[in-house]
Amino acid sequence: MLLAVRPATETDFSALAHLDLTYPTNRYLAIERSGTSPEHTFTLRWREHETPDEVYNSYTGDWLRNALNRADLFLVAESDGEPVGLLMVLRASRTDAGEITDLAVDRGARRIGAGKALANAAVSWARERALRALWVEPRADNAEAIEFYLRRGFRISGFNDRLYSNQDDAPGRSTVYMHLEL
Repeated sequence: MLLAVRPATETDFSALAHLDLTYPTNRYLAIERSGTSPEHTFTLRWREHETPDEVYNSYTGDWLRNALNRADLFLVAESDGEPVGLLMVLRASRTDAGEITDLAVDRGARRIGAGKALANAAVSWARERALRALWVEPRADNAEAIEFYLRRGFRISGFNDRLYSNQDDAPGRSTVYMHLEL
């Protein structure tokens, strides 16, 4: 198996649009609160629950074309010449940090090093630009993603249980903020 990371091109869009981006949600990072305002204590604990798999994202050619024009970094991981994953980074406009907005690997190609290669390339890119940090916002029900980032040295730095919808406070729906100091 030959694994490579390279800049994305429009010729990748068809393959990227067909990646299986489902992930298991049987574990989630629960956020438990105690105390009274303004002094709260938060505890993060792994919890089990039975839910169907979720889909991280679904990409269309138009969406990917717009992302290619907008992203500061858009990489593709390929295995034996076939795209199996992608990574996108945007530089934060008011800080010297970058946000990994998308890191997605086809379910059938996970655990072969594609995600690690993409993340390492993003870290190298950020360091070359003297960024002070990279940050990412996985959902609390994406245990594989959270554990992946923890293994790369990212730290949990916060959460938001109301970021995307009124359903965010359902088990596993909160957003976990993670960052890597460079």
